[in-house]
Amino acid sequence: MSRNNWFHYFILFLGILCISWSAIFVKLADVSGLSSAFYRMFIGFIGVLPIWLFRKPSLIVGKPILVAILCGVIFACDIAVWNISILMTKAAISTLIANLAPVWVGIGAILFLKEKPGRIFWIGTAIALFGVSIIVGINQIYHSRLNEGHFLAILASLFYAFYLLIMRKGRQKLDTVTFTMISMLSSTVVLFFIAMITNTQLIGFSFSSWEALAGLGLISQLAGWLAINYAIAYMPSTIASVSLLSQSVFTALIAIPVLGEKLKAMEVFGALIVLSGIFLVNKKMFKRKVAIQQEYD
Repeated sequence: MSRNNWFHYFILFLGILCISWSAIFVKLADVSGLSSAFYRMFIGFIGVLPIWLFRKPSLIVGKPILVAILCGVIFACDIAVWNISILMTKAAISTLIANLAPVWVGIGAILFLKEKPGRIFWIGTAIALFGVSIIVGINQIYHSRLNEGHFLAILASLFYAFYLLIMRKGRQKLDTVTFTMISMLSSTVVLFFIAMITNTQLIGFSFSSWEALAGLGLISQLAGWLAINYAIAYMPSTIASVSLLSQSVFTALIAIPVLGEKLKAMEVFGALIVLSGIFLVNKKMFKRKVAIQQEYD
């Protein structure tokens, strides 16, 4: 059984669109970064658990489960380190540095997955990152001084790259829902302990904050990563990692009607460059067909 790659790109697009709301919901929630990170994973887990129970899958024990748990731990570390880095440096700079993930994914794919990203991948990635730097603001990058926040942002990009690389491996023997459920549970436990150690506030929020946190957990985390976890099983990690850079573009567009923010001409130009780089990396994949892997029930 085979389908055109367009189907998987459509699912990936829906996932990216969902996670593009995450920054919006975090702003609307108006709580600490670690608080929003914990509830993002916890509410997402509460949402995926009944779906998993309804499907009554036969749980595979052994290495696939350990891989899913490891992915959850890595994703939790990514979110925690990322939120801390934002507090220690400019959010714009931290965003740009965290977008180095496709570079690490490309290197990791060569070393561990024996995939060989071609010249087009590196050119397209460079173009997309240049577009992100324009959106962030070249002046902010130029005048920014290296500090601990920058190193934490680099660490976050490494965690994100490891997650994308390992996730594709873990999805080979686990269906999407099972993998997502296990990894979210693992992330929730890790973030809960981090919240306890750092005395992070987890109660006493306003109703509007809980609404935003619910959107963060159910839309950005549950719907977004169910779609991405499914799509990434059928395409190289390098392709998916560059495609995820479009998240910054969609977030900027969503912020216009929701937060009342406006895009400058230079930011629109940067967004077009990002999308051009992503298209360059992905264009050859559009013409191919791939076999749909049978999911394990």
